[in-house]
Amino acid sequence: MIKLHAVGNIRKAVVVGAGISGLACAFRLQQLGIRALILEAGAKAGGVISTVRKNGFLFEAGPQCPRFPQSVWTLIRELGLKDEFVAGDPRAKRYILRDGALHQAPFSASGLLSTRLVSLKSKYRVLSEIFRHSHPPAREESLAEFVDRKFGGEVLDYLADPFISTIFFGDPHKMGMYSAFPSLVEWEQSRGSVVRGAIRAYRAKRDAKTKSASESPAANDSNVKRGDLHVTDALPSLGSFKKGMGTLVERLAEQLGENIRFATNVKFITARNGDDEDERCWRIRSSSGDEIDADAVVVATPAYGAAPLLIESMPKLSALLAGIEHAPMDVVSSAFDRKQVRHPLDGFGFMVPRREGLHTICTFWNSSLFPSHARSGTVVMTSLAARGSDANLNEMPGDRLVQQVEAENASVLGITGLPIDRMTWKYPRALPQYNVGHAQKVKEIREALSQLPGFLLAGNYLAGRSIGDCVEAGFQAADQLHSRSQS
Repeated sequence: MIKLHAVGNIRKAVVVGAGISGLACAFRLQQLGIRALILEAGAKAGGVISTVRKNGFLFEAGPQCPRFPQSVWTLIRELGLKDEFVAGDPRAKRYILRDGALHQAPFSASGLLSTRLVSLKSKYRVLSEIFRHSHPPAREESLAEFVDRKFGGEVLDYLADPFISTIFFGDPHKMGMYSAFPSLVEWEQSRGSVVRGAIRAYRAKRDAKTKSASESPAANDSNVKRGDLHVTDALPSLGSFKKGMGTLVERLAEQLGENIRFATNVKFITARNGDDEDERCWRIRSSSGDEIDADAVVVATPAYGAAPLLIESMPKLSALLAGIEHAPMDVVSSAFDRKQVRHPLDGFGFMVPRREGLHTICTFWNSSLFPSHARSGTVVMTSLAARGSDANLNEMPGDRLVQQVEAENASVLGITGLPIDRMTWKYPRALPQYNVGHAQKVKEIREALSQLPGFLLAGNYLAGRSIGDCVEAGFQAADQLHSRSQS
């Protein structure tokens, strides 16, 4: 049993990190009657979720147009943000670059048949998979091995790779199927076909009539339409807010108020004996020398931020966290007069396969998705650039990389002249990589945590990297602490 109390420098619960997972955890604890102290090293909350509003433009530092699963809708309703939500078109066109030209990405059988991204042979391998039966090998495959085995190298290069790079910033030759795509593995194991498994999952989602789903705009703007089945139909609604994604974390920080302590660098977290012989509490020491005792601690920092905090008291756990690889990401958000851009920007944006040899991984057409994000007569687009194995990119000065990315966009989209406004961000370690072996590492992390009552981790390196996954991780940590306090 965990006793929760707050006297002097002893706290009921401490959350380290005020990113979306930490904020969601503290907010849920607050709802459950447990007042948590949030320690944040930076000057503001939200982590990479941040919106810069200037000169009539909205520039997003992190997620551009994420999906909103049920966990996030719950948070939106509880924060009173339903009227601030702006839905994105679930079937907005996505493009993939091949040989310097943009081709519409196929999300349906008819789209695959008509695309010029892959050959007739590759189309046949994809479309006939439903009629074949296969079984994954006993060992964990990389995504590249899986796609090549099932569909061939061309599908890997021009369909799988651009999506994986855009969503995960990952290398398909390193990414592990067990942790990154467990559903695909399960579908092949249970149904003998990933397409049969996907259709079954889609039908289950379509047929599910839940009260919570009917209350959300995602249900009112249903993605399920007559005709061709689109891959995006089985996914949660996507969108943003009228004043950008920063709205979500700003409202959470507002609700938590003085419970967030900014500019506080945690140095160490150590275990201490509690009042009873079989109980344990936790001591948090900051770089300034301040100490806080807590009955429960949730570390909601990235894995590389959590590792050094535990190196003295939990060396094995610290080593596991330190071993999680992260990919770099550069964000270049540029505004132009509409007349500077020849392309109609009719859709979501475009993705770039590695074989094209560009620094740009993808470009979002923000103002096409959300017209209010740019003033009249202008457009905003945001490019993400990251190549973890590209030494030239890692050594390239920031200004030069920005110029390179904007030159690549100019070539693809027919842009003339310099942007009228711009914001850039550089993240040396942006997203955790679910590489081969990551699932085993997460299993070992969870086993170590099971021996540490009152100590929890919440982050995008355990079970998912989307905003919804991060919110769910925060909620689960809070619910776990609450249930323990009641036992």
